[in-house]
Amino acid sequence: MKKYNLSLSAISWISFDAGSTVFYSGITGYFFPIWLVSIKGASDSDFALTITMATAITLLAGPTLGKIMDIYFTKRYFVFGFTLITCLFILFYGLFSNIFVILLLFACSLVFLNFAEIAYNSMLIDVSTEQNRGLIGGLGIGVGYAGSFFVVIIGLFINSQYGTYELAFLIISLILALFAIQLLFFTSTNSTLISSTSNKLKSVITNPIQYLLEEKYTRIRKFLLVKFWYMSAINAGITFISLFAVETVGIPPNKIPWFLFVGIIFSIPGALFWGLFTDKFGARRCLILVISSWILGFLGIVLIPLLNLDQNIWWIVISFTGLLLGGVWVADRPILIQYSGDNDINESFGLYNVAGRAAYLFGSFLWWVFTAFTPYGQIGALSSLVVCLCIALILLVPFKMLSDAN
Repeated sequence: MKKYNLSLSAISWISFDAGSTVFYSGITGYFFPIWLVSIKGASDSDFALTITMATAITLLAGPTLGKIMDIYFTKRYFVFGFTLITCLFILFYGLFSNIFVILLLFACSLVFLNFAEIAYNSMLIDVSTEQNRGLIGGLGIGVGYAGSFFVVIIGLFINSQYGTYELAFLIISLILALFAIQLLFFTSTNSTLISSTSNKLKSVITNPIQYLLEEKYTRIRKFLLVKFWYMSAINAGITFISLFAVETVGIPPNKIPWFLFVGIIFSIPGALFWGLFTDKFGARRCLILVISSWILGFLGIVLIPLLNLDQNIWWIVISFTGLLLGGVWVADRPILIQYSGDNDINESFGLYNVAGRAAYLFGSFLWWVFTAFTPYGQIGALSSLVVCLCIALILLVPFKMLSDAN
C-alpha cells in the first residue's frame, strides 16, 4: 500500500487554508454584509460594487506582484505580511461609522488576502512532491472547508444576547493571524534570491504586462483560458445557489443553513478523495472528471424546478456538489506547477489568480444579464453556466500534460 508522509511544512501549509476560509465564509459571506446592510444602513449594491472594485485591483496587480515575489524574499514572508495587514483592516471595521470608510477597509482586507493567496498557492511546490501533491492540495482544501465550522460556532454566539458583529470581526481577525503566525514558523520554503538587481525589478514595474506574452507562458495561458471558463461557472454557482434554492426552487430560507452545513460535511472527504485521485490517475484526468460531474450537478439542479420535482431531492444535489467543491483546486494547481519554472512559480500563480478573479466577474455578470434582461431568469442563468462548463471541457480534453509523453 502506498504510504504518504506529511512534513511539518506540509501540515502547516494545509492548516493555513482553514484561516483563509474563515475570512471568506465568515467575513465576505456572512457577518460583514449582514452587519453592513442591517445595522450600518448600506445597500446590497454598495457591497457588490466594493467586491467588484477589489477584484479589479487584484486582477491588475496580481501578476506584477507575483513577478516581484519571484525576485525578492521567500514566499512565507509575503503570506505572513499580507495576512497580518488583512487582520488589521478587519479590526478597524467597527471603529468607524462612515459607510465609505468601512467599505474601503473591507476592500483593502479583501485585496491583501488575495495577494497573500498568490504566494500561498505557490508554496505548494515547496511543501509537496510530485507523488503527494494532489493529496496535500486536497487536505488543504478539506481542512479549509473544516474552517467553516469556526464560522458556525461564531454565528451561534453572535446570535446570543452576548455577541456583537464587532466581536465576530475581532475573533476572525485573531484566528486568521494565528494561522499566519504558525505558517511563518513551521514552514520552510526555497529562500534562494533569484535576482536582486534593480534593473530586473524596474523592468517589472515599468512594463508589468510584457511577460504575459512571453513564449514560455504559452501553455500556461492556454490552461488558464480553460480555468476561466470552468471557474466562471463554479464561482457563480456557489455564489447564487442559495438564491436559486429560495426564489426558484421554493425552499424556505430557514433551511438554507442546514443545506450549507451538509455541503461542508461532504466537501471535506471529497477534497481528500480528489487529492488521492489526482496522485493516482493524474491532474488532467481528475479535472476532466470533476468538470463533467459539475455539469451533471448543475443540470440536476435545473431539472428540479423545470420538472417540479420533490424539494427533498435538494439534499441529494447539495451532497453531490459538496463532494465536488475541492476537486478543481486539487487538480488545477499541480497542472500549473508542472508548466511553471522554479524561478517563475509566483508569477504563474499571479496569472492563476487573475484568471480566477476574471472568471468571478464574468460569471456574476452572466447571472445578472440573464436574471435582469431575459425571460429565462435564474433557470436560464444556471443553464448558461452549464454552457461555460462544456466550453471548458471541450478545451481541456485535447490539453496534454508533460507527463503524458512518458
